[in-house]
Amino acid sequence: MNNWTNTYKNMVVASHKQHIIVSDQDDLFEYDELQQVFENYGYIILKGTTDLEIRILFELNVRNAVQKYLIIAPASYIPMPDIIDKVHFKSIGLSKLFPNLDSKAIKGLSFNSLCVLSNIKHYDELGHEKTLKFLLENLYNVDFDTLKNNKARERVLNALITVLLEKNGINPPLIQFLTTLAKPYFPELISRGLTKEHLIQFINEQWEGFVKNKQSNLDFKESILSKSLGYLFAFEYLKPIQVQKEIYANFEKSLKIGVYIDEDGLIDTELDGLIEYLKTQVGTIDDIPEQWFNIIQVLSHAKIKFLLSSNTELKDKYIKIEQEMNQRFQRFIDITYQSLFSLSGVRKPVVVSRILEHINSNPAKKKALLVIDGMNYWQWILLSKSLEQTGISFSTGASLAYIPTITAWSRQAIFKGEKPDLDNNNSQEGSLFKAFWVKNGSKTYQVDYKKFSVHHPLAIDHMSNETTVLGMVCNDLDDIMHGSILGNNLLKTATEHWIEQSNIVQNIKELKSKGFTIFITSDHGSTEAVGIKNLRLSETVGAISRGKRHLRFTNETLFENFKSQNPDLILGRKDLSVFLKNDEAFTQENVKVITHGGSHIWEVIIPFVTV
Repeated sequence: MNNWTNTYKNMVVASHKQHIIVSDQDDLFEYDELQQVFENYGYIILKGTTDLEIRILFELNVRNAVQKYLIIAPASYIPMPDIIDKVHFKSIGLSKLFPNLDSKAIKGLSFNSLCVLSNIKHYDELGHEKTLKFLLENLYNVDFDTLKNNKARERVLNALITVLLEKNGINPPLIQFLTTLAKPYFPELISRGLTKEHLIQFINEQWEGFVKNKQSNLDFKESILSKSLGYLFAFEYLKPIQVQKEIYANFEKSLKIGVYIDEDGLIDTELDGLIEYLKTQVGTIDDIPEQWFNIIQVLSHAKIKFLLSSNTELKDKYIKIEQEMNQRFQRFIDITYQSLFSLSGVRKPVVVSRILEHINSNPAKKKALLVIDGMNYWQWILLSKSLEQTGISFSTGASLAYIPTITAWSRQAIFKGEKPDLDNNNSQEGSLFKAFWVKNGSKTYQVDYKKFSVHHPLAIDHMSNETTVLGMVCNDLDDIMHGSILGNNLLKTATEHWIEQSNIVQNIKELKSKGFTIFITSDHGSTEAVGIKNLRLSETVGAISRGKRHLRFTNETLFENFKSQNPDLILGRKDLSVFLKNDEAFTQENVKVITHGGSHIWEVIIPFVTV
């Protein structure tokens, strides 16, 4: 993986001179990560703000020093001849690191954003405005070419929501560019100043006017804005507005997520709104991972409200939309899944085999990966509420488990950092984890791997201070899931008890206090499935791996034998494995189980969270 800090180091370190003076053109040494690169390379870093200060630093520290020194100088600094004789002088700025992008347009971006840019190959030299458009498209996934098409007002607002609310790392040039872009459409918003807080306030005012008086400058029914509106309500940027029963009954179905009737029925009202919102998405969602990663968050909030509701009619409606969403998800898996393994994990790990690549690209000095075995997305929502209550902030995303979703392969893919060896299980994941990090520059003593549970707690205080990379696995939720014989209602209650008793929130808090950036994920989720039949011995001949939702055979003949005996099953295939796609299980007919191993949406889309 290319990292701009390494490029910078290679530009300024010279083999023929011990010391360096850098004229810091764009204040790049304000990034702690850049300083860390040189400190790790053995340099002592000094900073001078004037020619006189640099002369004093040179005479007192550098001229006769045994150690290696790097002096950071202002952009205008030019060294005198006697200093040049002793040091390697370089004038470096963003234009040297990103020669095809306008340096003024990218100045002030986050360190992570610059890392992403350093891994995007582009060959045309871009001016200021084209660079800003390039940033919007590549850092924030905004399709600039369609912004001013039909429904331009709503599309521009959606771009503002994407950049200011869903993404991080915007800089002043982008703010100015978006301000100019949005001013003709939203002069009132722009007059307040384009900030996250003002944007939320503006949308809330528009929504209130729309609900109460049917007056708004926005068409909330427009499909792209409607999707963003669901996101804003699902993640509580906006609060639903109370309305009378007859207004609610006649309200646009896709927008019911933003209104409710009374406090006592708020759960059912919110569930009804979420269901209607999800209905609008089933037919419009594309085969793009980012869209599925957004929809699973909305579906998870709906799932929790479904488990809390006692309204039978509403619960039936939810089950139906969940099944429809899963059927649509299976098409996404069939069409797109295999191609996703070629995507870089630097920006985001779309598949679990790219998680280590993503963590490696993160600038944090200390990194901890926490894999909670078997945690599906709606269980993460429960855990996230507990983290929020203790004041722990985090960035929520998602990844796709390895299919078939069995621990042996999906967790191996995480800790190996590439596709798993299908002939191996996950018993060597600790060794694979350490091998990855040693290969990427860490020392063996800096990498640690631990398993913990309620009965064998994580002893953070006893960890070595030299550990900079930590891998952790907790199997509790997987054990709880396999033991849940009363369905997801029991699993929800058990998950909440586990959060309280496991000390998991305190563990995360302690790791954070020790300077770790923590990445939380799972190897697979789970689904509540209904038994269709116990498999006969003749059907499982040659199955070297089997579960309630998958089978793996030793050869093609045995594989075809199973298919011929089960022509009515809706099966997926991966090499010599078959797996179930919907909510069925290979167990006694009509018996409910919570399990994994197939390609159901709850098994495959898992949380990937950065604390």
